[in-house]
Amino acid sequence: MRYFYVVAFALACCSRHAPPEAWGTSDYVAAGVPDPGHPWTSAEIAKASDAIAQASTDHADRLPRYNGARSGKVFASLVATPADDPAEPPTAKLGAHLARFQALDKVSKLYLRGLLPPTRDQIELFDALLHEAVALDALSAAFLASFAADDPSLPARRAGLEKFHTGVAGMLLGSVMVADNRGVPDEDRLVVLRYLADTAPSLLPNIPAARQDEIRSYVAKLADATSGEIHDAAARVNAAIAPRRATQ
Repeated sequence: MRYFYVVAFALACCSRHAPPEAWGTSDYVAAGVPDPGHPWTSAEIAKASDAIAQASTDHADRLPRYNGARSGKVFASLVATPADDPAEPPTAKLGAHLARFQALDKVSKLYLRGLLPPTRDQIELFDALLHEAVALDALSAAFLASFAADDPSLPARRAGLEKFHTGVAGMLLGSVMVADNRGVPDEDRLVVLRYLADTAPSLLPNIPAARQDEIRSYVAKLADATSGEIHDAAARVNAAIAPRRATQ
């Protein structure tokens, strides 16, 4: 299902105009969204995603918008990078990032209603998801390493991580497809490529090998087929995700 979702995100070709903003901050707070006047915890982001999902049912104009005049503060809180607490136990961090990933995933799907092509709202939410995936990937590896080799729960946990990596592969591929979509404004394509340069080098080595090859090939072709800023940005991603040579 996630693969279909990212392909729809990348290839939809209808009008890109976002609906008008019906709500301001006070409306969201009244509907159960936490006040965006402070950084949200993972629990508050989950609460916000539930409230926004309920409020926006049959009302797409109630979805918060990136840099929106009325709803921009709420959107900014959704995608804000959480502060890292070095004293927080790794298991607690893993749980917090997982909760945030799931909440962002839920909200991002609301913006696909009607198969609209990727707006900047979707791009920013997808970037937040990719950055959460980076954190989850690192924390999950350390978490699994803490179990004894004969722990009976390990096979199921490893299978879950493998499923996660398959989903990440779809997210990365969908992002490259957006960067290759000429129906998306160049400004937004450049944003996607910048976000890929930030996240793909960490995520790519752990996804299925066939997907690694597919994404590397796609990025290389994008760099070859474009010029100007798009070419330069794609070339930077291409260099960042190139397989590392083993040192002697």
